[in-house]
Amino acid sequence: MAEEQTSVLAQTGRSPTIGLAFLFAAGILWSLNGALIKLVNEDGQGPHGVTIACYRSLVAGLFLLPFGLRRMRTLRRPTGLRLAGGVRPAAVWCVVFFTLMTACFVIANTMTEASNAIILQYTSTFWIFGLSPLVLGETPHRRDFLIVGLAMVGIGIIFAGNAAASAAGLLVALAAGLFYALLTLMLRQMRDSDSAAVTVLNNLGSAALLFPAVLLMGGLAVSPRAAVLLVIMGVVQFGLPYYLYTLGLKRVPASQAALVTMIEPVLVPIWTYLAVREAVPFSTAIGGGVILMALFWFIQSTRSRARLAMRHALIDPPGRSREPGADRDR
Repeated sequence: MAEEQTSVLAQTGRSPTIGLAFLFAAGILWSLNGALIKLVNEDGQGPHGVTIACYRSLVAGLFLLPFGLRRMRTLRRPTGLRLAGGVRPAAVWCVVFFTLMTACFVIANTMTEASNAIILQYTSTFWIFGLSPLVLGETPHRRDFLIVGLAMVGIGIIFAGNAAASAAGLLVALAAGLFYALLTLMLRQMRDSDSAAVTVLNNLGSAALLFPAVLLMGGLAVSPRAAVLLVIMGVVQFGLPYYLYTLGLKRVPASQAALVTMIEPVLVPIWTYLAVREAVPFSTAIGGGVILMALFWFIQSTRSRARLAMRHALIDPPGRSREPGADRDR
């Protein structure tokens, strides 16, 4: 970790301590999602989940627009396969998967406990594990199979305790995790684009894609109370933390960022209980703990392998010329 922080500091000249503060704040603000969705939905009496997702993305996109407007050109690909305006196909897929992820997560929160929705969305890490060999051609480490097996045990515990009451909501939450994983894989292909521009595109594109569904399923009308809460969601819970997360990633290694933002699934049930007195089901507390333990193990394992690879690269950099007998002299 010291080597990673030194590398980031050397490349950016920015303190990782400030980056950690940005990431910590982002995780806390993100964790308000369950409570705010429950308050807007009002036990099924408020706007439909699709309406909530559409307005939240619209407000967040408009809030972030000044940060990303001048950098939208980075979404274009100078060469290779391009769509209208030079936009790369990965950018379109990002919008599609972001829309599906957002809609599924918000709808899941209206169908089951917020703790279930956030924990099952965090299975995205393990969806990535399963999809990486097909999409990225990456071979998983053998230890990762044990970690994924542990996570599956946690998912099984959550389903066993909650399926009778909210099986559909649990499946929608799992789908949110799948689409989050697919979004992450597409974002990896967009890593040379400006992050603010990508976030603006995802949010405004999501609002546009969800608009027809809102007309068909949800309706555009919301109460003044819901409108205020939706603005708070779009700015405070969605837009601002994404911007803080972007700033944090410029100062902190991605593996450390993943650990810091794990505060989100821990805080979601707390805020939801304080807002609407929604308790965490016992099976969710047990299964969620197992999943978070597996996720923590997965991140730590990835960091350990990254540090080992870095040491090997420093000791024996690629392309280094060797003289005969050099290994025997060391």
